[in-house]
Amino acid sequence: MKPRCGGGVVYFLVIAMTLVVRISQYVGIDDALGIDIGIIFTLSVQIGCFGLLPVLGWWIIVGGARKDALRTLPRTFGIVKCSKRDLGRVLVITLPALLLTGLAANAWYNFLSLTGFDTGGSSSTVQTVPSLISDIVLSAVLPAVFEELVHRGKLIATYRDSGGKAVLVSALLFALMHQNILQLAHTLLLGAVLAAVVWCSGSVLPAMLVHFFNNFVSVISGYDGLVPVFGVIGDATSWLYGTVPGMAVLCVLAVASALLIAVVLRRMRYDAVREGRLPAAPFFSAAEGALPLHRDVLLWTVTGIGVAAMLFSLSWGYL
Repeated sequence: MKPRCGGGVVYFLVIAMTLVVRISQYVGIDDALGIDIGIIFTLSVQIGCFGLLPVLGWWIIVGGARKDALRTLPRTFGIVKCSKRDLGRVLVITLPALLLTGLAANAWYNFLSLTGFDTGGSSSTVQTVPSLISDIVLSAVLPAVFEELVHRGKLIATYRDSGGKAVLVSALLFALMHQNILQLAHTLLLGAVLAAVVWCSGSVLPAMLVHFFNNFVSVISGYDGLVPVFGVIGDATSWLYGTVPGMAVLCVLAVASALLIAVVLRRMRYDAVREGRLPAAPFFSAAEGALPLHRDVLLWTVTGIGVAAMLFSLSWGYL
């Protein structure tokens, strides 16, 4: 089966299974069983839905279960070595990307709060070394590997024939996959940056690195009681968002970060075109004979599921 159709089927199965797992958590199956299924839920979604299912699904549906298809699957998903030059460029934009996604999350969070949305209180974290390690693995390592595998590796392989539009598709579906209206803004922005990095570098590995760092910072910022130096992140954030001088600095940093990311990604694409890794056609030009995105039924289906889940999350916050 062709990558566009077969990849669409695989991603539909990924989202359907993810939705089933999340619904089982929402209906209180953990209370019925008398156990905390948080860890089981995370492992099921990350390793099962975002790991095994897309890999096996692509191999069977797109590759016809052929041995050569399995052997070339890592390259198909972008699990290849990244050049030192591109890796260095990605490291340069990691902190700027983190700053912009944090700003987007804060602005969106405040907007929803002003509309009367119940954002919920921040839950207290059991600050022990085992819980820190557990949170890093479950909230930083696993998402960085498996969410990138499916949303940058598999999705870009699926929609590569649509040209640079694959970047937009990856970002949109990545944001909708979270099925949480509170996470919409920053996941959409982060998804776009990570997809552009993979598109220009040809490797999903630097995106995994940036994704890990983004989630890692979020995790350790909640452990300032265990390791006081982690509190520096919270203090810096409070000053940037809570004072007039801080807001002024934040605006300057945001503009500078956006410009830096744009310049770096532009240069990465220029080099990829010059070296023949990307076509010289305009960024959003689709390959000849490619199915237009507006006629892609599977894309509209998974988008509809994601939008419905987001609307449910939105309505739940107003109850």
